[in-house]
Amino acid sequence: MLDVIRETVDECNNKIDGVFIDGFVKYGDKKIEYALLIKGYMASISVLSDFTYDFFAIEIDTERTFMFHTNQFQSLDNVISEIKKDLLALSNLGKNEITIS
Repeated sequence: MLDVIRETVDECNNKIDGVFIDGFVKYGDKKIEYALLIKGYMASISVLSDFTYDFFAIEIDTERTFMFHTNQFQSLDNVISEIKKDLLALSNLGKNEITIS
């Protein structure tokens, strides 16, 4: 199950511009964690073998947390869907920066 999660995150990372995997840890068949970076933001994804999913994102400079949630899903498909949704939202953060000249 956690191998499918890893494949999903890696596949999404390859398709979404600007999101970089900064760290990855797998705790046997119990838990998987990712640290992700994108233009001034850091995010964490954690998935337990019981389909508990945790996601948070912070702005690096201010350490302001603005995206976070923890859910326990009933199926692997639901976890994968949530990962894809969160990675897409994370990728949009880097695109929404305002530049003042």
